[in-house]
Amino acid sequence: MRVLFIYILIIPLLLISCDNSTISKNPENQFLIKSKSVKFPLDEVSNYEFYIYQTVGDSLLILNQINYSLDIYSLSEQSLIGRINIDREGMNGIERLNTFYYFNQDSIFLFSQFLLKNSLIVNVEGNIIDRVRHNEFNSDVDGLINHVGTPSMPNIIFDNELHFSVFQLTNESIENDNFIHEHSLDLKSGNFKSYTYIKKPSFMHNQRWIDETFTRIKIDKEEWFFSWNLSDTVYYIKGENGVLIESKAIPMNGGISTNPKPVPKENYDGKWLEMSLEEYVYGKILLDKNKNIMHRLRYVPTVKPNLPKNYSNNPYLIKNFEILTYRLDGEFLGTTRINSGTYDPRLLFLGPEGIYIPRIHPNYKNLNEDEIVYDVFSAE
Repeated sequence: MRVLFIYILIIPLLLISCDNSTISKNPENQFLIKSKSVKFPLDEVSNYEFYIYQTVGDSLLILNQINYSLDIYSLSEQSLIGRINIDREGMNGIERLNTFYYFNQDSIFLFSQFLLKNSLIVNVEGNIIDRVRHNEFNSDVDGLINHVGTPSMPNIIFDNELHFSVFQLTNESIENDNFIHEHSLDLKSGNFKSYTYIKKPSFMHNQRWIDETFTRIKIDKEEWFFSWNLSDTVYYIKGENGVLIESKAIPMNGGISTNPKPVPKENYDGKWLEMSLEEYVYGKILLDKNKNIMHRLRYVPTVKPNLPKNYSNNPYLIKNFEILTYRLDGEFLGTTRINSGTYDPRLLFLGPEGIYIPRIHPNYKNLNEDEIVYDVFSAE
């Protein structure tokens, strides 16, 4: 049984002005408008690759894996306002620091890659409060729990239960149509619960695809919005005591039906990149509870996918992208189209004033290693 390399950080797995080459050619049809830019200075132990982050009110929390710290920025003050240093080794250390979840000032969870047991719980002063303990988990690789914990599907706590999504670790589990993606851990008893009704959509069965993953928003213990990256619908799913009680497919494709093609199993590695460039792929969903709307990221097909330069790059940085905005009842509000070459759309997030998109594309001519700049897009 072959273990796959983890792709969660490159897939879906969180900027001073916007020139005419950045916004798509029809600005009069843009639903979101760039309203402002915010800039954060970076010190000598930080870089602009804010891969793992969480917004809490006016604060942007960043996992600084270079410095092994949790850095806290003020969005309004545009400055670093706090830093929690984390030990790599020793009795208070954590190995392979991979993600985190801020629950409150006294419970900040710091997780290792592939593990939940012995994950640290600290307070805002960095003092150790406790560690996570649990009983046996049924994984596709013994001893490993591929809990994702990215901003697209964060670990989250409800009623002293840690809820988390899981990606497959092996080829066998990727091809398993009944693989269970959602679980929770009772932090008191150490027992796990699996939500067996959370599985891949039926159209993805018995095939391999350019993207096997999803993003999700967890609303309550058994209530989600799920967006599979190759599905042109978003699924509202609700359960009770481990039983599915409601499932609703909400079309969110901007009026363009997207029909993905399976990748030939016998030539998956050879065809994956080409097909990734040629097809629509969806990304992160953002729920604005105050406005009762949802934004959905979508990467559009590349005009000339067979250019040699494309084969040495990440397809999600090559492709133009757009943000589709909907009301939660399915009413389409509009599209915001943005050309590639300036932003890294994988790291956009919803903040107090709109959608923040970082100007950190490798080809961005004004890229500065001493700062990170976000353009903020909001509805008029």
